[in-house]
Amino acid sequence: MAMNGCSSQNASWADLWDQTDAIAGYTQKGVEFLERIGVFAKERALIEEEYAAKLRTLAKKSLGRKKEDEEAAKHFTYVRSFANLLHELELLAGQHEVVGERIRKEVVPYVITRAGVHRAQRKQCLADLQAIHANLAGAMEHLFKAQKHYGKTFKEAEAASLKYAKADKNMEISRLDLDKAKNNAQMRCNISEEAKQAYVHALHDANDIQNAHYSQHLPEALARMRAIDLERIKDTKMAMQLCLASEVDVQSIIASCHEDMKKAVEQIDPIRDTAMVVEQYKTGYMRPPPLHFEDLGRPDSCLSGGGDGSHADATLKRGMLSGGRKDGKGVSRKQSMHQKIFGGGEKQKPDSIADYGQLPPQQRVRRLQAKLCELEKEREKIQQSKDGLTKMKQVYTDNPKMGNPADCDTQLLQYEKEIECVVQQINRYRLALDEVQLQNNHAVGTGETPPSVRSGSSSSCAPLVRAAHAPCVQRCSYSEESLESCDGGNIGGQIEVHSVRDSPDEVCDEYTMPALGTALAQFSFEGGTEGTIGMQEGEELLLIERDEGDGWTRVRRLASSVEGFVPSSYLQCKWFSAEEI
Repeated sequence: MAMNGCSSQNASWADLWDQTDAIAGYTQKGVEFLERIGVFAKERALIEEEYAAKLRTLAKKSLGRKKEDEEAAKHFTYVRSFANLLHELELLAGQHEVVGERIRKEVVPYVITRAGVHRAQRKQCLADLQAIHANLAGAMEHLFKAQKHYGKTFKEAEAASLKYAKADKNMEISRLDLDKAKNNAQMRCNISEEAKQAYVHALHDANDIQNAHYSQHLPEALARMRAIDLERIKDTKMAMQLCLASEVDVQSIIASCHEDMKKAVEQIDPIRDTAMVVEQYKTGYMRPPPLHFEDLGRPDSCLSGGGDGSHADATLKRGMLSGGRKDGKGVSRKQSMHQKIFGGGEKQKPDSIADYGQLPPQQRVRRLQAKLCELEKEREKIQQSKDGLTKMKQVYTDNPKMGNPADCDTQLLQYEKEIECVVQQINRYRLALDEVQLQNNHAVGTGETPPSVRSGSSSSCAPLVRAAHAPCVQRCSYSEESLESCDGGNIGGQIEVHSVRDSPDEVCDEYTMPALGTALAQFSFEGGTEGTIGMQEGEELLLIERDEGDGWTRVRRLASSVEGFVPSSYLQCKWFSAEEI
């Protein structure tokens, strides 16, 4: 849209020959306006940098660095999404820092430099205008003086002529006075004529100077002023464009940050988070069984006991909780395998399996599985280092100039020791995991509360074997010492132990996990990874373990004892009731 009042884009400032003072004021305001943009850019840069700093501080403060925050971010999508959003917010703050820095380093110096140039050029143009006006004013002043002198001499010549004419008519005047008056009149006329010629010459010069002033010098000066103002306006436009460009150039990155924020928010899964609460806090304990009424008999039956009080003592004893003390105190027992694995002994190594002893069964399974994954990764890392060193040794063997193969033997031996140590830890944690899973399966299959739960202590004996009244479970002991330490007082029967190996240090596991139900494969699964098995669509399988929230269910084939994990979503499960198990 064209500006109002602008009749032509090619209008010349020469038309403003009589508004030089207004032009001087306008150009002064123009330079001040450019400097005002520089002040704005400087303050804008400070605001952007301050905003970026506060935004970054807020993001870091809201992110949190506590261990529980990091753990929550690993398991809950809303915490992880908020952390990702804050990370993008930090990147967003960084872009505001970029905007502020570019304005401070590009716009502000540019405006200061150009404003100084325009101010100096304007000053020079004003000096030129002043010189032009001074030249014209000098010519006009000289003209006015010549005109004034001409007028004065003309009047004097006129008066002398009148006096001579009057004297010429006077018959009484002497000849000498008449000649004197005549000479005076002629002299005055000559002086007037000379003044007239000087006035004519001054007038001619003044007209020439005035014509050159208004037709050449003044338009040229005004054109220079206009050119300076054009450059000033262009620089003003450039300063605004630089301010805008500093922000536009990061808009794509800011938009990407916003898009990543949207993706982070969309990743929040309320159903998964609520299910994760179960995985985080599920203990695996069975619900307490119904309480049974214990009839103490008739109160007056103590009178028929002969008065010796023995029956009353028996009644009082019968009124106490049976099964011995729940805390196991007063019973001398050796440290069982359960105590060795889950704590309860006097000597424990820090950061060992015993650290999981105070956790509920389900939490033990989760922690042990995580620890096994960590150890497997560590073993793979050491194995990769060993393989690389082995290849290097082979290269040294093939080309002795590159190095001595014997230098690798020490490090290879160290790697072997580290791998052996990690493998031993993996075996220990696998044994512990198998025992805890056996406890959980036993509790699910029989509906009984494990002795460790009933005793209320993590130091109680693990149910590696069953009591005489319970179904027989064929599983060899971890050691004779652990079997001897088992306390059958809480079960109420004598434990029968069947060891299938003579050595107490060897482990033999012939226990077949009971089936918890049947499943029909809805889809085919290849099972190429470790711990999984393949299945065909429509194949019927036995359910061995329930899905613990990780999306995998353990099954066993009907025709063989092959077991493994398959995706839970691929199965149509039918679980047995407690009586069917």
